[in-house]
Amino acid sequence: MSRTSKDETVEKHETVIGSEDGDIEDDKITTKTILAILALILMFEAYLFTLVMPAAVLQYINADLGPDPRTPWISITWNLGASIIVTIGSRLSDIFGRRWFLLTGAIAATIAAVIGATGQSINQMIVAGVLFGFGGGFQEMCFACAQELVPKKYRFRVLGAMIFANHLSSFGPLIAYAFIAHTQIGWRACYWFCFAIEGLTVIMLFFFYHPPTFETKHSEDHKTKLQLLKEIDYVGLLLFTGGCLILLIALVWGNGIHPWKSAWVIGPIVVSIVTFVALGFWEAYAPLKYPILPPHLFVQWRRYSQSQDTLTIWPGKADAFRFTSFLVVCFVAGTLYYSLNVIWPRQSALLFIPPNNTIIRGVYANMVSFGTVAACWYCLIIMPWIKHEKYQLIGMIVCQTALIGSMSTVGINDKTQAIATVIATATVNLPPSPLSFGMVSLHLTDQNDIGVAVGLISTFRLIGGAVATAIYTSIQTSRFTELLPGNVRNAAMATGFNGNMPALLTAARANTAVAYKAVPGLTNSTMAAVVIAVKESHSQGYRMVYLVAIAFGAIAITAACTVKGIDENQRTSEVAAHLENEKSAPKFAGP
Repeated sequence: MSRTSKDETVEKHETVIGSEDGDIEDDKITTKTILAILALILMFEAYLFTLVMPAAVLQYINADLGPDPRTPWISITWNLGASIIVTIGSRLSDIFGRRWFLLTGAIAATIAAVIGATGQSINQMIVAGVLFGFGGGFQEMCFACAQELVPKKYRFRVLGAMIFANHLSSFGPLIAYAFIAHTQIGWRACYWFCFAIEGLTVIMLFFFYHPPTFETKHSEDHKTKLQLLKEIDYVGLLLFTGGCLILLIALVWGNGIHPWKSAWVIGPIVVSIVTFVALGFWEAYAPLKYPILPPHLFVQWRRYSQSQDTLTIWPGKADAFRFTSFLVVCFVAGTLYYSLNVIWPRQSALLFIPPNNTIIRGVYANMVSFGTVAACWYCLIIMPWIKHEKYQLIGMIVCQTALIGSMSTVGINDKTQAIATVIATATVNLPPSPLSFGMVSLHLTDQNDIGVAVGLISTFRLIGGAVATAIYTSIQTSRFTELLPGNVRNAAMATGFNGNMPALLTAARANTAVAYKAVPGLTNSTMAAVVIAVKESHSQGYRMVYLVAIAFGAIAITAACTVKGIDENQRTSEVAAHLENEKSAPKFAGP
């Protein structure tokens, strides 16, 4: 077929998608669509608050309800829960419709906020984290939901607008510390704040977000909900969930609870690997109608010329990309984006800030978000304008890896370097996610896959955050525990201390004025030297964390170089789905 006839086929196809009678122009974004996108933006904003606020105040929660070594699980469970739910939720919403899944996520997060605000134990706070993760998994679907409502040529603009709208949540850590400093209920105010914004999200979604319903989606095949429920890949879901849980349990057990070389750690890691291998074979060879991990997304995709059986939407030469490369890129982006929100507030508090200066702690904790604000402007203005998304992706990953290398050289006297590098790292760390979301969605030949494809990208990004938080926390804790005795002993002996060394080591681990006062014969000069030794031990522990992160960055650079860029003929006026409350809109034209 000639190029002209192919272009005519494309035009005809787009008209069918846009309107049954040609009375709706796909280039136009209606007021109802804008209101629906605003509801999705608010949902994403609320989702981010439930991530950054509890993570920023973990030490205060632990001081109030602990001490408990399981406190990091308040954040780890958020990432883990969201990473699992976003995949299954996206697949189910592709089948049954998205509206009630998103509402379920917002309601679950609202309940989680109440549990967290009234929690009286670390166990209860972990339950709140699990529910936040459950709700966050559904809310993470917002990127697929928003993209399918607008013409393909506007998808990067919409993604940029969604990221840009996150200015308020970018100051979440600072707001959290302001609550601690200026409210009687302290850190609990963070959870009440999350309750308010999640409640508003429920209202906005209920009134303004009306995507295609179950009846609309299945107006042709006439399948019932029971029939479709029977076709869900429950075995794949079990293997995927089990593999993630077992892996993370192993990582946490290696966090000082058991030695890394013990059977308690090695055993679960081996089991998780076997589980993921079994999952791969199951997804590839089982006769599944709706696999959790669709095999065709993991092989090389090509668009062919029109034949008797295949309609080519983007005519021209065949091109290909590997979906797996995007998963690797977003996994690594997650290892830094989510984990940095947990690591940096504690690192800055330990190395640079007096313990009684709460507001300054909040300012330092917010440094990651300052970088996010800069990234918001990039995503809104520069990302859609310069296009060439593949080269943007590679450039961001290269800069990110180089900056992580800089973080590995930060010492206790390198405050300026640390601040500048953290802000810069956060700036280049965010754009790879919307770039990947948009590139994957435009490469899809069947827009019915947009939910599960973008959902899988989100899953790997969230799993990256959960795994990295566990790994980095474990590495830093283990390294600190290893170095502290020698550093404290050398510092104390250099000042002539000849008192009870075990008592001094115990005080150094607590690193509080009260603990040091309990050590007999401890002079001010010795205490000052030991405090510096404790900081040095922490600093060397974080140095090891960032050296490990460099390896992740190198893998991501390699993966980014293998993805396929976007061609101009993929930026069409096609709209994947219309809102149910749009006048004269077709019943359904996509997922």
